[in-house]
Amino acid sequence: MQIEPAKASDASVLIYEYGCRVDKECQPLIWEQIRKSRILYNNLVATIRRIVEESNAFILDQAGEDAKRVNDEIAALTVQFAEAKANDDEPAMKTIAQARRLKWRELGDQLKATRKACRKEVQEKYLSRIGKNSACETYQMRSQAVADGLGWATANAILDAALIAFKKSFVLGRAPRFASGEEKDQDCLTLQFTAAGGVPVDALVAGTNGEFTLMPPPSGARRRAYGQFRFRLGTAKAETYASGTWQYHRPLPANASIGLVRLVRRRIGKDYRYAIQLMVKLQRPLQETVNEGRKPLATIHFGWAHDLDGRRVAGIAESADPGGARLLQLPPSIEATLNAAAEIQGERDAARNEMIPKLKAAVTLPPDIDQVVTDEWNAFRRLPVTHISANRLVRLCSMLREARIAFPDWVEEWRKEDRLRWQAHTHMARRARNARKTFYREQAVELARQYSAIAIEPLDLKEAATKVNETTGEKTNLSRKARSGRVVAALYELESAIRWAAVKHGTAVLDIVGKTASHCSMCGGLISVDDEDSQVLHCDQCGAELDRKQNGAAYAWQSVHDVYEAAVAEYWLRFQEERRAKTEDNAAKKLKLIEGRAKARAAKGEKVLSECSQEDAPA
Repeated sequence: MQIEPAKASDASVLIYEYGCRVDKECQPLIWEQIRKSRILYNNLVATIRRIVEESNAFILDQAGEDAKRVNDEIAALTVQFAEAKANDDEPAMKTIAQARRLKWRELGDQLKATRKACRKEVQEKYLSRIGKNSACETYQMRSQAVADGLGWATANAILDAALIAFKKSFVLGRAPRFASGEEKDQDCLTLQFTAAGGVPVDALVAGTNGEFTLMPPPSGARRRAYGQFRFRLGTAKAETYASGTWQYHRPLPANASIGLVRLVRRRIGKDYRYAIQLMVKLQRPLQETVNEGRKPLATIHFGWAHDLDGRRVAGIAESADPGGARLLQLPPSIEATLNAAAEIQGERDAARNEMIPKLKAAVTLPPDIDQVVTDEWNAFRRLPVTHISANRLVRLCSMLREARIAFPDWVEEWRKEDRLRWQAHTHMARRARNARKTFYREQAVELARQYSAIAIEPLDLKEAATKVNETTGEKTNLSRKARSGRVVAALYELESAIRWAAVKHGTAVLDIVGKTASHCSMCGGLISVDDEDSQVLHCDQCGAELDRKQNGAAYAWQSVHDVYEAAVAEYWLRFQEERRAKTEDNAAKKLKLIEGRAKARAAKGEKVLSECSQEDAPA
């Protein structure tokens, strides 16, 4: 077993979020900017997909006839898979998927050498058209969106998001997905300040900035203390603003600057909630005061097993004794609320499953109907029940209503009931997730205050999330119950909270490389799992009976205790080195920005002098 220093983080740039209420008359203006940002994103994705398709076609053409033959076979198998999916024929889907997977592998082997040989040509002809350079098609689309009234900082953020989606999908051999408005729960409008280092907090609070203004309440920061804000929408020449009140629940740090501001709109059911996010740049990294008498080391072993006291999400050890390790449990009330929300969603799914066959049988489209409605209806009839979401069904019913196609009264009754269930589910799930996040943050802060170093055994959550083995096509051994527990526990959220609290409190974070659950913390021998209770372990050598998480945490502590000090020293060495490198990088960027602006002013002055000289010249 090895121990490695985690990546050292510098808490000099923080995101402060405040809830806000937007004036009613400003909401259409906000929606118009969101609409333009969504159109830009999907246009960028469409352009990227087209360029990638052209690139793939070029590579396939260069690969030769054998590669084209395999590609045609894959296309035929894809058609067969779609037909099997429409008929809900899982055995056929599995067989076709396995055959297609083999063909993909064969084609990939054939194209690999071609891609390598044509790399330079592909880059020059195709991939060079995707990027943030002014000559790139994607950047030109961004510029056109700004000319059409979208704020330039929002356009930059949308372009960045599209390029990130492209890079992630390109590595996996896939195309980036379009963003559907019905699927999006959050939209952001961005303001970025061009002043070197950002705008001082005092300037925003004083109301001297023309783009964004925050007016704190006279009472200062406290719960339910509200002030006024103003946020510029679109381009500067449009002079349109969003205004309203914001909840000043915690003070902004003094002597800090703001690099950018986001106006965030989140959808919760049919309702919308707004928030203001500030990217705060601190002069010094945030560092909370801690007690000098902190304990030296704690080790954490994650999991998500459930017992009568709640879901056990971690074992925490500060010594070699497994009996002294404590268990961190998610409060049962949080899981009960999540389960209640899941039950409502189950009722919603059941009602949808019952409705779809009845609707297919009850409605017949006339021959002269709009082609868009016809295509959607035909797709609806082909798809199996489980592949049609309730939201899609609601959208289809709206299309039928607008096309004046009669359907039974029970369709409208289902729609009203589904809307109520949707509202109840989204709000209940949100409350539970917020409560879970608060609980994890509190526990993380407590750990960071108690220990000088925390060693974490990261979970392989990807394996737990996998439902089907991509290689074999077989179901994984992880049960549905276990996957459900993984979702309820949300261990990545807990791990992230611990790492962030450690940064704020000056606690070193170490990563444990290796498995701890397979060895006994009493004697080091191999252990076996109880057949009736997977959280009880039996040692085959010493006969000890141990709790799974307590044993894992204690064994981890034993494994790293003798070597952790060197890892802690390396952690802080990296921390100081990264802070120094970041300071130098920021200084270089600031100098480059100042020099660029000076050159721009000089060039502008020379242009003015030249125009004046031409005007004064004799005819």
